[in-house]
Amino acid sequence: MSRFALALALIAVLVGCQLPMQQKPALLSEQSQANLEQIGLIIGEALGTQSIRLSQSAFKETSLLIIERQAIRSIDNPALFSETELPDHFILLKSSQDCLIEHRQSQRQWVLENIDCALNHNKQP
Repeated sequence: MSRFALALALIAVLVGCQLPMQQKPALLSEQSQANLEQIGLIIGEALGTQSIRLSQSAFKETSLLIIERQAIRSIDNPALFSETELPDHFILLKSSQDCLIEHRQSQRQWVLENIDCALNHNKQP
């Protein structure tokens, strides 16, 4: 019986090690220009546009970043998209040793290279 219990415990440990770590909201550890440029490129890719210039406070106090697209209008060029289009939501996440950006609408994720983040212990993301 003890061999069975030992084998069962070993199987439980092995299965537990293979489960992905839960991703939790995070904040940037450092607000460098290089970090913000990398995140801007990722968000631009997610939105199908060029890099986005981010505020120095992005992901500093909250894990959530909301991007509203501005309608481009001219006499020859009416709005390029609906003015009622919902804003895009991005969240900074910590998973094991990695920091990730997730586009909430599509649930796509990008791993941030050489960027440190820490768990966000605030009540709101």
